[in-house]
Amino acid sequence: MITKNKQKIKCIIIDLGDVIIDLDFSRFFKEVITPSPLNKPKTPIMLEFFRQSDTYHQGRITDKEFYQQACELLEVSALNQTEFYNAFNSIIADLNLEMVELIRKIKTLNDLKIICMSNINSSHWAYLKRKKWNIWELFDEFILSHEIHMTKPDPKVFELALKIAGCKPEEIIFIDDGFNNVRAARVLGINSIRFIGLDNLVEEIQKFDVKIG
Repeated sequence: MITKNKQKIKCIIIDLGDVIIDLDFSRFFKEVITPSPLNKPKTPIMLEFFRQSDTYHQGRITDKEFYQQACELLEVSALNQTEFYNAFNSIIADLNLEMVELIRKIKTLNDLKIICMSNINSSHWAYLKRKKWNIWELFDEFILSHEIHMTKPDPKVFELALKIAGCKPEEIIFIDDGFNNVRAARVLGINSIRFIGLDNLVEEIQKFDVKIG
């Protein structure tokens, strides 16, 4: 439960994956995870893969190094690097058009800054830009993990976000689907909403007197 803050909201910071962009792991699972001899049971090896991918999301290893790390971790080498990244990038499925429309309304009806802040690697980011989705003009700033070499929920990410936003914590709304990310932001006093669906998000945003039409 969020208590309505009397401070005027000056900035909204929004996550990408599973908020603005829908994710689908099916092809990646089929082409990369399933062939692994360690895929018994299925879930642990997939979780381990994404745990180990954090350095890539932080931009600390190259595309080639991440591919080699994946092959070593999964004990597979049947996929060449191009095939691996085709499957890896297929995780990015489609736009959440309702969420995009909500952001457009907020941007049109309110005088506030909108920042995109995402744990995203260079491959996924390049793939997103090639999609030519007409959404990037919605954002005033981008805070991308592979560029800042940090990932949420590191408190330093949120400290950087405060500097970029140029606002007090109580003047910001942070929207993310990750429980730990939301919790980390709240520790710094940032108004935070865990994204679990559009209806709930609209209800929570309205508590801050943000106009949504």
